[in-house]
Amino acid sequence: MQNVGKFDSIIRIILGLCCIAAIVYNYTVETILPLYGVIIIAILIPLFLKTGITKFCPVMKGLGVSTKK
Repeated sequence: MQNVGKFDSIIRIILGLCCIAAIVYNYTVETILPLYGVIIIAILIPLFLKTGITKFCPVMKGLGVSTKK
């Protein structure tokens, strides 16, 4: 059962790609993040991408919230 709307899904995918870009930038151009920041962002990447692609968020389901019309 999907509970994430189209706009919310697009935002989540964009956030996941931005997190990937931040980590790549951090290791190739300039170190801007401490190690714990990289770890937190690395944990968020699959969460953003998975919920954006599948259009299902377990946290939103637990709260009884849906952005799908």
